[in-house]
Amino acid sequence: MNYLRNRLRLCIFAHLRIRTLKILSLFICLLIVQPQQELNHAAVLPEAMLLRNTDEQIVGFSQWEELEKSAHTLSYQRWLTLRNGRQVRQRRSAMLFNHLSAPTVLHLIRDYKKMPMWLSNAGESRLIKRADKNFWVTFTMFDLPWPLRNKFLIAENKEKKHHFLPLTSIHIESSDAYQPPYTCSVNDFGHYEGLWQVYEISPMLTYVEFTAYSSAEPQFPRWIQDPIVNRAFLKSMENFYELLRKSA
Repeated sequence: MNYLRNRLRLCIFAHLRIRTLKILSLFICLLIVQPQQELNHAAVLPEAMLLRNTDEQIVGFSQWEELEKSAHTLSYQRWLTLRNGRQVRQRRSAMLFNHLSAPTVLHLIRDYKKMPMWLSNAGESRLIKRADKNFWVTFTMFDLPWPLRNKFLIAENKEKKHHFLPLTSIHIESSDAYQPPYTCSVNDFGHYEGLWQVYEISPMLTYVEFTAYSSAEPQFPRWIQDPIVNRAFLKSMENFYELLRKSA
């Protein structure tokens, strides 16, 4: 009797999981294939499908506004209101990989040595600490274009698998608890928060989303600085896509 009950539970779970994946697959494909349909709510995708933002520094946010559509990515931006009253931009990019598995995508995200190959203005990246396969600390030096100053980022990376969905997230957060590997004079990222979300729709169909913001005050008026940062973000996402596409 217990054997039959366990088999029944497994069958029901498998059936529900397949139905959920079919619904999610349809939604994601419509989102990617028909990019003209804008997201009408500020957090439709992260809150309804993926992971909620639990950053306690954020007390408010605006609706997402389209940043750029390309053949490979959909990118958006919005304003965040922080607890100290400051407003900063949060940027987000989504992409769909056909004929590419989720483990392949995650391998590139974890590979800090390859980060300068896709992350705009990243001069070098080093591993400072690895506690286990789900937690590591990286140091990245950025050679930024004039008129911005060069800066470095030390960040904790925490990987987590969803308890029942085929979803893996890598949360990136700046930290002052570690020393850089050599003397660095500039570190004005403020509080940096990034989130990779990798959803395995099928063994060879993978949806990827990256969201990030920094609480640093602008070094220059926003009409000067924001276009530079936007170009760097968009270029990074395109580089990331192309590097993975070549590996397919």
